[in-house]
Amino acid sequence: MKLRNALFLIIIVLLSATQVFAQGRSSQWEIFGGAAFPLSPDSFKDFYKVGGSFHGQYVMFPSPTVGISFGFAFEGFTVDEDAFYEESGLTPDDVTIESEATIVEYGIGIRPYLTSAESNTQLFLFGMGTYNVINEKTKFEDFFSTSEFEFEDKKWGLAAGAGLEFPAGDRLNIILQGLVRFIFTEEENTSFVGVTGGLAF
Repeated sequence: MKLRNALFLIIIVLLSATQVFAQGRSSQWEIFGGAAFPLSPDSFKDFYKVGGSFHGQYVMFPSPTVGISFGFAFEGFTVDEDAFYEESGLTPDDVTIESEATIVEYGIGIRPYLTSAESNTQLFLFGMGTYNVINEKTKFEDFFSTSEFEFEDKKWGLAAGAGLEFPAGDRLNIILQGLVRFIFTEEENTSFVGVTGGLAF
């Protein structure tokens, strides 16, 4: 409850600051899509394929070179069957496996621009605190039986990265960015690299 109240107060302060201090730079909506590459732990990196990633966020500007973002993201990963069979010594004739992992993220972050607001192509950095809902579903099936497992966890995390933003129209920009996400899961952090492209309007 204390964390929720603190986040609420932060949002109110940021909204107020944006309304008072914004100087000639309009807030913008952004949507991204791309790929997510598992890094850790090994059970994630070695047994899941490159995933798909979707992001949406709203960015406000308390100054022309600083953005405050409120974001939502979704990543989906599927099991690498070949890696599973190689590691276990089993074959598809012995058992079939279906598994998927999804991560839903909610975040608040800051985006300092390294170039001026008037620059045609802009370079930025960003950092974000995230709240993550992790879900994993696995199904094993052999000749005799079927076993299904489901796991869900909710953890805090951090994200950091950099990107480029350049115009594609009067009120439309293209954004390319790369980032690393860390989720503070038990024993070892869950992490992956995201490479995305999208539009700001």
